[in-house]
Amino acid sequence: MTNLIDSGWATWLPFELIEAYDAHSGGSAARRDLRRRLERGPSEADQERWERFRLVCPSRVDLPADASGLTVQDAEGLLDELGLLDGDPEPVELVLTLDEEELRELERVRSLRDPSGAGAAAPDLPSLSAQFGGGKVGRNDPCPCGSGKKFKRCHGA
Repeated sequence: MTNLIDSGWATWLPFELIEAYDAHSGGSAARRDLRRRLERGPSEADQERWERFRLVCPSRVDLPADASGLTVQDAEGLLDELGLLDGDPEPVELVLTLDEEELRELERVRSLRDPSGAGAAAPDLPSLSAQFGGGKVGRNDPCPCGSGKKFKRCHGA
């Protein structure tokens, strides 16, 4: 199971394949539990997890639409195609496809995280030199939050 955790597959593999992985290296009790699970068929939670797995499963793997009718040999075949039965499994790689708007949003978020642009303040944030409290602000004075509105229309209400 450590190989599954280290490679990131433990989060994504359906429960049927996790049990098949354990049964492959386990004893007769683990193999018997796997056979019973596969005969019983997938539960609603199992089906949801199978659908999540379909998102990250490499395209080179011939993955059935669902776990219904899955046999022990099918499960072991899937694990072998994923490279999980040998000693060094390849890690999970998520490939996201973004449309143009999502890509612009991602670039905007990345630019805000960029330490080289840390000195520039975002346009909609108040000035750091604005003082709150301490001094008396008149109703018609500009609000100290930096909004540009009169105090009575901004924070004075």
